[in-house]
Amino acid sequence: MAVSQKDIKLLWGRSGNRCSICKTELTQDSSAVGSEFTLGQMAHIVGEKTDAPRGSSILSPDERNSYHNLILLCPTDHTIIDKNEVDWPIEKLHQVKSEHELWVRETLSTTEDLQAQASKLVVTHIIDATVEACELLNWKNWTSWALSSIPYWDADFPAQLFEHLQKVRAAIWPSELEELKNASLTLAILLHRAAEEFRKHCEREGDRLRVVPFYKAYGFNENYDRDVKLYEAWLDQCYYWVTEATKAANWFADTVRKDINPLFFVENGKFGLLQSPFEDLRYYYTVPEFSEDEKQKLPSTLYEKL
Repeated sequence: MAVSQKDIKLLWGRSGNRCSICKTELTQDSSAVGSEFTLGQMAHIVGEKTDAPRGSSILSPDERNSYHNLILLCPTDHTIIDKNEVDWPIEKLHQVKSEHELWVRETLSTTEDLQAQASKLVVTHIIDATVEACELLNWKNWTSWALSSIPYWDADFPAQLFEHLQKVRAAIWPSELEELKNASLTLAILLHRAAEEFRKHCEREGDRLRVVPFYKAYGFNENYDRDVKLYEAWLDQCYYWVTEATKAANWFADTVRKDINPLFFVENGKFGLLQSPFEDLRYYYTVPEFSEDEKQKLPSTLYEKL
């Protein structure tokens, strides 16, 4: 289980972007590391795994990756505590973290800083909710199912996306994060559109929604040729909305990296679409993205019929 964006923001904000031991100023951006910058590391107080330093504990994996079990350190001090568990036990690290955050509040924080942190915590909550509700970690798998010749969706996914859309629309966004707001809304709207389009001609089968080929669903069909064309047009529309949502996912991730966390989905890379073989028996993999002109018009052009 990865550390959530909310917990990352809490840790960096309450630590004042400084090492909890030596007070060195730190950065999250690995590309900015040079003579003037030190790359910060989120160290585990109780080890992330049982065989890690200080790893013997009853804490669950989620608890080990939560804010309460993390301490912000420079690489040097991170190495020191992991190589010398006797001098740096769990209890001492909790004490160091608590004293450092108190020092930050009394020495560095202003009312304006705290308000900014509060605003960004709201945003990081939306980011975490987006990762979960929109299945960003499972993007290639679920979109490949949705783009297959006989597509299907998880049965609960459409309701999950509608609930997420309401949450994003109701969120209070800081004015300086307007692009992130637009990217988040665009992703939520387009995924809802994709789900609603698919639900027009599908039925529940266990825990899945499977497509209903309506042109042949009821035996003999005197309008077969017409309905085949309508079915194919509907499938194209389903594929279109999934492709547009993938563009939005890439915009969302790029904006999070720019404004909030430079390491967001860096290891995963861009969101792409893997389409199963059709007539020519080939696989297709694409990475669709919006142009800058398209971004300028979103999400306002999508609000119709919501």
